[in-house]
Amino acid sequence: MHRTILTGLSVMFLGTQAIAATAMIGKELQALLSDGKVIALGGPKERYSGELSVLKDGTAHAQVKLDSGDVISIDGVWHISGNAFCRSWKGGRDAGKAVCDPWNNTGLKSVSVLNGKENIGMNSWK
Repeated sequence: MHRTILTGLSVMFLGTQAIAATAMIGKELQALLSDGKVIALGGPKERYSGELSVLKDGTAHAQVKLDSGDVISIDGVWHISGNAFCRSWKGGRDAGKAVCDPWNNTGLKSVSVLNGKENIGMNSWK
């Protein structure tokens, strides 16, 4: 009986881990963002927080507060290319650069944002 319970828990845990590592495909990203969406950025463990308003006209605006207290304004444009969220911001760490980041599901309404294999942040939405 204990073996059955442990096997069930293992399947549940491993199944959750598999979902957590699943990259969003372009159709999913487009469906999520094409009508506009407010995305919560970061959180307590990420050392920053803010909200990104992704508008259906291809523009986006955000205020990000770092744990240091600094506030960064972000404005720019976005689009989906392949299986990545692509952006060009006027502010922030990638100011002036065209960047495409894949998003990996971490829950039903949350993702980790990747730069190559490096996790560069968390996004979530309602």
